[in-house]
Amino acid sequence: MVITLLVFYIFSFIDRQILSLLIGPMKRDLELDDFQISLLGGFAFALFYTVLGIPIGRLADRFSRKKIIAVGVIFWSLMATLCGLARTFWAFFAARVGVGVGEAALSPPAYSMITDAFPREKVGTAFSVYNMGIAIGSGIALLVGGLVVGAVSKGTTYSLPILGEVRAWQFVFIVTGAPGLLLPLLLLLFPEPKRRGMMKVESASGGTQVAESIPLKDVLAFMIKGGHFYSLHFIAMAMFAMLGYAVGFWLPEVMARTYGIEVADVGKVLGLSTVFINTLGIFAAGKLCDHWTRNGRPDAPIRVCFWVAIGVVATSALPAFMPTATMGLVMMCIAGFPFHGYVAMGPMAVNQVTPNQMRAQVSSVYLFVNALLGIGVGPSLVGFISEYVLRDPTQIRYALMIVVVGAGTTAAILSWFARAKYRERLALSAQWQ
Repeated sequence: MVITLLVFYIFSFIDRQILSLLIGPMKRDLELDDFQISLLGGFAFALFYTVLGIPIGRLADRFSRKKIIAVGVIFWSLMATLCGLARTFWAFFAARVGVGVGEAALSPPAYSMITDAFPREKVGTAFSVYNMGIAIGSGIALLVGGLVVGAVSKGTTYSLPILGEVRAWQFVFIVTGAPGLLLPLLLLLFPEPKRRGMMKVESASGGTQVAESIPLKDVLAFMIKGGHFYSLHFIAMAMFAMLGYAVGFWLPEVMARTYGIEVADVGKVLGLSTVFINTLGIFAAGKLCDHWTRNGRPDAPIRVCFWVAIGVVATSALPAFMPTATMGLVMMCIAGFPFHGYVAMGPMAVNQVTPNQMRAQVSSVYLFVNALLGIGVGPSLVGFISEYVLRDPTQIRYALMIVVVGAGTTAAILSWFARAKYRERLALSAQWQ
C-alpha cells in the first residue's frame, strides 16, 4: 500500500516541479517575466489545491479512500498533459489549476490509510517512505528538465499524432503527465485498511458508540479546542513549505545567474542529489522519530521538525554564496540532507492526535495552510523581491536567502513551542478513543 502511494506521490511531484527547469524556454515562448512564471509555479497550482482539499477530505473520512485517490490521479494526470498543449499564459494557468485540484485528492486519504495500517512506533518510517515521493519526484523532474533544456538549446521539436508539432518543453509535460492516467490500476493490489482510532460519542441510550460520521461543526470545534497545537504546527510547517517551494522553484535559475553555469547542468546535479541525498534525509528523519518514540519521547515528530529547521537555516541559504561554482554545487548537495526532513513529520503529527473520522478533513486544513503560504507565496515571494525590491535579476540569490532564513527561523521557533502542546493533545487522545 505504501509503495503504491509512494509511486502516486512521485508522479504528482514530477508534474508539480517539472516547471522549475523550464523557466527559460517558457519565458521565451510564452513571453513571460519572473513574476508571471512564479505565479504558474506557485499560485496557479495552490489556488484550488487549497480550496477543494477540505471538501475532498470530508469525502475521504466517510467513503472509500482508494476511489477518491483514483479519481484525483486521473484528473491531475490529464491536466498535467494539457499543460503541454498550452500556447498562452492563461491557458497554462488554467491547466496548472487543474493539476492542483487533482492532487488535492491524494495526501489526506493517504495519510489516513497509513495511520490506520501501522503501530505508532513504526508509523514515522511509513510516513517517511510515502513522503520520499517528494524528493524522488522533484529529483526526477530536475533531471528530465535538465535534459529538456539541452534539447531546447538545439531547437528540438517533436511531432505527435493528432497533437502535431510541439516544442521540447511542451513534450516533457505530455510524456510525464499521460502515464498517470493508468496509475490507478495499482490500487487493485491491496485492500483498504480498516479504520482505527475512531472517536466515540454519547448514544441516545446514555452509553457511548463509535460515530460513523462527525458533523463539520464538530470537526471545527475539535480543531478550535486544540487550536494552540494546530495553529503553531500548521504555520510552522507552512514556513517549511514556503522556503521549500521557493528553493525548489528558483535554485537552478539562481545558481545559473550567480555562477554563469548552465541551468541544465545545475538540474542534473540537483536532480541526482535530491533523489539520493534528500530521500536519505527523509528516511533518516522517520527512523529518528521512531527511535525517540520507542524511547519514551512522545513529542518525537515535533522534536525532529525543530532540528530539521535548524539544519535547513544553516545550509540552504549558502549554495549561491560560495566562492566557486563547484563549491556551490557541493554545498547544494550537502543542504539536501536536512532539507526535506520535515515532510513526513508534519502530517504524521496531525494524524496521531486527530480522530479517524476527522483525519482527512484536518489534514486538508493542514495542507490548505501549507499550500497557501508554501506553494502560493514561496516562489512568488522570491520573484517579487527580485523584481520590485532588489530591482536587479542578477542578485536574485539575496531574494532567495531572505526567504530561506526568515521562513526557516520562524519554523524553528514555532516548532519549539509546539512540542508541549503536542504532548497535551496526544494524552487527550486516550479520552476519545
